[in-house]
Amino acid sequence: MALLMDPAEVPQGRGSAERGGLMDPAEVPQLQWADPVSSSPRVYGRKQWRAVCKVLGNDNLLAEILVRLPPNPSSLPRASVVCKRWLGILSDPEFLKRFRKHHRKPPLLGFFEGYANRFAPVMDSPDRITASCFSMPKSSTPYSDHREYMGCRHGLAVLVNKQDRKTFVWDPLTGRQHSVDFPPGLDDAFTGNFCMWRAAVLCADAEDGHVHGDCFLSPFKLVLLCCGGYNTQAFCSVYDSVSGVWGGVFSTAVSRIISLLRPSILVGNALCWLISGGDILVFDLECQSLDVIEKPAFYYVTDGCFQILRMEGGGLGLAVLLDLTIQLWERKSNSDGVVGWVLLKKTIPLEGMFPRRMNSVRIVGYDEDTNVIVLTSMTGNFTLQLDSMQLKHIVKRNNICYDPFYPYTNFYTAGRAVGREGVNLELIVIGPDLLTYYLGRTI
Repeated sequence: MALLMDPAEVPQGRGSAERGGLMDPAEVPQLQWADPVSSSPRVYGRKQWRAVCKVLGNDNLLAEILVRLPPNPSSLPRASVVCKRWLGILSDPEFLKRFRKHHRKPPLLGFFEGYANRFAPVMDSPDRITASCFSMPKSSTPYSDHREYMGCRHGLAVLVNKQDRKTFVWDPLTGRQHSVDFPPGLDDAFTGNFCMWRAAVLCADAEDGHVHGDCFLSPFKLVLLCCGGYNTQAFCSVYDSVSGVWGGVFSTAVSRIISLLRPSILVGNALCWLISGGDILVFDLECQSLDVIEKPAFYYVTDGCFQILRMEGGGLGLAVLLDLTIQLWERKSNSDGVVGWVLLKKTIPLEGMFPRRMNSVRIVGYDEDTNVIVLTSMTGNFTLQLDSMQLKHIVKRNNICYDPFYPYTNFYTAGRAVGREGVNLELIVIGPDLLTYYLGRTI
């Protein structure tokens, strides 16, 4: 399709022309579309091509086009090497903010594999992000113990140093970190006693329209959990980065330890941890309460067969792996308003989904934002999207590995740019409301 527009009708907008200021959506013109000049999208008549060049010569319209590039890691770095003008637009902080706001949901880049320095990417080239793309956190002790790495959320990772009695909120893309001492109420109570520590972090930016990703400078909440008293009591406290202080200590009785193989899952306003054996420890951030929810049925299975889920409607769910079939449970209210577990009709048979027959499969990870679980087997690790049932082999090995997989989602916009001569530029029309540049394969 070719774009037809009178150059006099091209609006200038209120944004900065030199820095790629973005138009208000109401300012974007309604474009008129003509029949294609030929069957090839790359061939335009002279008149139509001049009209396209006029539109693309307007920085405000160009910014509106570029903001619609896919949120993949390669999109902006590759587009920025087209020319200095594009680089100026794409590197503008206001453009990057608008880019994140337009897409709303950051992509799943991969999983930290048990440790802060091991990363399993899930995207294919040229969007494949490896561990070398991250800046390791500074530490006086090596991050070799997977129990020190507690997971990621909203582009931030949290680590616990039990020796120094500190927690660290770490931005993997920049290496920047916040260091927070253990809360006195918890630290003093368990000094010299055996205690298992868990932690979770979440962005607390309440600004209207805030999109998670690049949240290091945003307010955050840090939740520190420990299981002490011979694992019969769970205690937690919340750190607020705005006030810089820890809140009170909450506690509840537990029958077993908190699973070391599962990070927290955010469900609504609650953080949920798996208790060894299948029960769930729930900390309600709004009500400031700590409670235990019992598993829906008595299962003779290991912790690797349980996974807390965030269901489609935002409720609490539980996946249970029995042999090679995944059962799905969800907490729902009955006709009397009583909340309980309900076994869903949908089951996920894994038999036949793998490249070869598997005798043993376990769950080792889950991304709450994309509803993707990670499975481990004798041939490596696979991601399984629970809605589409799409299976992908992300780590190949010849043995089963039980290291936990911690998901990492973010808008990755950094990268090494390829040379101008190495870019193949194609003009593609997506539809009547969108004209976008796509940078094809490097030559």
